[in-house]
Amino acid sequence: MLWDVIYSICFNICLLVVLAFLMTKMSFVQRLLFNSDDMEEPGEDSGKNGQLTDKLILGVIFGIFCIISDYIGIQVEGALPNARVIGVLSAGFIGGPVSGIVTTIIACVHRYVIFPERISTVACVLSAMIHGVIGCVIGYRKQGSMQYSNRFLLVITFISELIHIAMILLLTRPFAEAVEIVEKVIVPMVIINSVGMVIFFNVFKSIYSTEDLKVASKVALAMRTAERCTPYLFLDGKDRNKTAENSQKIIDIIMKEYHCQGVALIQDLQFLGRSSAFDAIELTADNYPRLLSATKTYKNTRISRIPIPEDGFYVLYEKNVIISAPIVRDDNQVLALVVLVKKNAYSYKADIEFVTGLANYFATQLKLSEMEAQKEALRKAELTTLQSQINPHFLFNSLNTISYFCREKPEKARELLLALSSYFRNMLEDIDYMVTLETELERVKAYTLLEEARFEDRLSVEFKAKKEDLTCCVPNLILQPIVENAIHHGAMKRERGVGKVTVRVKREEKNTRIDVIDNGPGMDYRIIESLYGGEKVEHTGIGLMNVQQRLVSIYGKGYGLQIVTSEEGTDVRMHIPNQEGKKHEDSNR
Repeated sequence: MLWDVIYSICFNICLLVVLAFLMTKMSFVQRLLFNSDDMEEPGEDSGKNGQLTDKLILGVIFGIFCIISDYIGIQVEGALPNARVIGVLSAGFIGGPVSGIVTTIIACVHRYVIFPERISTVACVLSAMIHGVIGCVIGYRKQGSMQYSNRFLLVITFISELIHIAMILLLTRPFAEAVEIVEKVIVPMVIINSVGMVIFFNVFKSIYSTEDLKVASKVALAMRTAERCTPYLFLDGKDRNKTAENSQKIIDIIMKEYHCQGVALIQDLQFLGRSSAFDAIELTADNYPRLLSATKTYKNTRISRIPIPEDGFYVLYEKNVIISAPIVRDDNQVLALVVLVKKNAYSYKADIEFVTGLANYFATQLKLSEMEAQKEALRKAELTTLQSQINPHFLFNSLNTISYFCREKPEKARELLLALSSYFRNMLEDIDYMVTLETELERVKAYTLLEEARFEDRLSVEFKAKKEDLTCCVPNLILQPIVENAIHHGAMKRERGVGKVTVRVKREEKNTRIDVIDNGPGMDYRIIESLYGGEKVEHTGIGLMNVQQRLVSIYGKGYGLQIVTSEEGTDVRMHIPNQEGKKHEDSNR
């Protein structure tokens, strides 16, 4: 008899495992397991109402299992040992209170109606109710999570079966027959059903493991796709041609990497880029898809399977599921990355993760790009301000000097006029934030030529630089303020002799060193201290403080000015990283 009972319960468990396997293939079970309804459009049938329907169906399926379990169970002294406890508990664990209650009602009513005369009927019905309560409470607390450990399942089922045994002993009479029933069924019911519960749930856990692997592969694919798309993430609405070109390249990359049914990048009613699947789609205010409206409103990923005729995407639903992820920009504008996935997949979680990850990456890169554009605009404004702040007295002094030479040395006057026009033309036209050191030196040479003419024999400016050492890029107008400061606050402050300024350039392994040396009386140490402390430097115009701040801002604290001064003169040194053949990256973003 004992072996018959063991066989009966094992057969019940095998039936339940087969049921579990079949259930993993059912779409509504997949929705419950993976909570994919969270991504649905509001108002869809597969939303809250659809989820309730799924849970009711799940409860009925487990209830049918309990009925079958009753019929194939072997009678033992008026009792009917089977695997009913697994069905009742599992319904609550997976589907929550709704499924648990439905299964419990079916199991209890069927057990009582078909075998009312058996001595253990009341005990079985009451224990099934208690099992239902346990399953519902645990399922409610877990909120649909399937994260049940094997130990937890084993212990809960073990305790539930002990409750069943206790009910038999308490409610079955005569008591001697109750004891005899318990002696024959306690081992198979308690031990085998506990193990059976673990086996049953591991069928579902295998689906989770498979899904996790799919999600991981999709994340890796998303990263690879994002890396390829990065060079084309310039979506400036002001440059429509460039935006359309880049958007289409992004679409082509996604299609090639992901092998989906279609991809589109949509802004309001406009397709920025699209694959051939969207060629026939024209969006208007009247047919604007609910999916896109939900994406813009809630700013999260939406998935839609249920079409309505007036929907602009209606023709796409026949063979596809549509996933829409938001790309939120700094101005709170929302672009939609729309991906078509082939129908009949039991879960779209991996696809959702891919599209969401890609859209989030695009949003981040666009925000960074916009921040860099704002930074560049600020730098250009700063440069324009610098250009406007060049001492206007320099212009008047230069013109006065040239007018003097017009009478005495017309050829020299012509040379100075050319230098002045070249100087101011460069000042007004060159708004690049970075220029080559050679260009910067040409401007400085034009400036010093005019200053030498003005001060005549009292000033001498010398340049020591080889052409091959002038290939790096420097911030525009970074050198002239230092040279101007060396002339007016250094060399021309000498009481006797000729004021000398030397500009020396030396290319080193990693940096290019630039020294501006004067033979003036030296710099006030209070000015140097305030310069390094970030305070305003007096009596230097736009000079050293501006240069110091720009160097530190672009290259870091290690690239600030180095000043060595004494009564014999001052050496102002800067180091510029060697970046041949291109402007500094900050200037191109």
